[in-house]
Amino acid sequence: MRQIATRPALAFMLVPLPLILFLMLAVVFAPGLPRDLPVVVVDLDGSTMSRQIVRMADATADVEVVEQLTTLNEGRQALVAQRAYAVLMIPAEMEHDLLRGQKPEVVVFSNSQFLTAGGIVGRSLSATVSTFSAGVSLRLLESEGIGTDRALELITPIPVQQSPLFNPSLDYIQFLLSAVMPTIMQIFICAAAVLSFSRERHSPNGMARLLRLSKTPTRAILGKLLPYTFIGTFVLLLGDVLMFSFFDASFRGNVFVFFLSGFMFILTCQAMGAFIALIAKDTTGALGMMGLIVAPSFGFAGVSFPRFGMTLFSQVWGAVIPLTPYLQLRTDQTLRGAPLEYSLPTMAWLFAQLLVFSTLLWIMTRKTAGQGPVSADEAINETREGNI
Repeated sequence: MRQIATRPALAFMLVPLPLILFLMLAVVFAPGLPRDLPVVVVDLDGSTMSRQIVRMADATADVEVVEQLTTLNEGRQALVAQRAYAVLMIPAEMEHDLLRGQKPEVVVFSNSQFLTAGGIVGRSLSATVSTFSAGVSLRLLESEGIGTDRALELITPIPVQQSPLFNPSLDYIQFLLSAVMPTIMQIFICAAAVLSFSRERHSPNGMARLLRLSKTPTRAILGKLLPYTFIGTFVLLLGDVLMFSFFDASFRGNVFVFFLSGFMFILTCQAMGAFIALIAKDTTGALGMMGLIVAPSFGFAGVSFPRFGMTLFSQVWGAVIPLTPYLQLRTDQTLRGAPLEYSLPTMAWLFAQLLVFSTLLWIMTRKTAGQGPVSADEAINETREGNI
């Protein structure tokens, strides 16, 4: 605690900075879902039906028709200039072909370079055109004397009932912000553990002095890391309180399992960060190694891309990082409401990581503490400090 109090930059990194980043991300994801994404329309038909399609598209919550252009080339320029995420092109003679029973093609060009935005506008415009097409087919069948119920059966001979589970609203706060916040915390927790041990590890006789003052490696580790454990737990809890109270994120699981997994996650990150500090040659190298290991962990955790589709290297990398089992436990307890027996294997894996990194840290603490002689004057000063 004395080191934290004498180092303002470290104190700022432990509490205010993670919370500031969390609030900034929360502001970004506060709407929950992206709305009114800009699209442009190239209406080559100019008929009553084509204008109805445009009105239907503009009425959806996902997209907003910002421009109506005359050529497809202008639509392409709108995509390149990022004035729109998609182009809805209605062909000429669409209404005429529909009334003659033909099948004109309404084309949607979506910018898939932006995966989320492109996917949303593409899905929304396709659903709009499908709805309009079903309405036209229904009216044509009814004009032929076929009843409404029979006409609906002919339009959709095999109806599909789709029931999204666990996150039916596709709310980005529910799964993305809830995953990004622990990712940020992992970086700060590991960095704090690295800085905590690097000071002794990379100073002459620092580890030997630490061990003599604390008597045992276990007490040395606890004395160095426990203040950071309390601070990390407080920040993680505060972020969760804000998420579940202020942003109304759903929680369907076991509170005890949720907080126990969070506590194990913090301890595991600390053990891993301290172990990295002891095996690195200097503080800069330790921070670089830590960043190399944990910075890409979000990509390996399986949030945005399924882990079973990754290469073996990526799966192994994700498996040894605490973030992966912790995010799975968070998802089980917040969105899925999974019973305890379903979360036990993941908890066991996170606990195994804690044991492995703690054991490695204990071994390295004992090994590095036994390196390097201590001068008589320094030993006297250390004894005085220990008595104080």
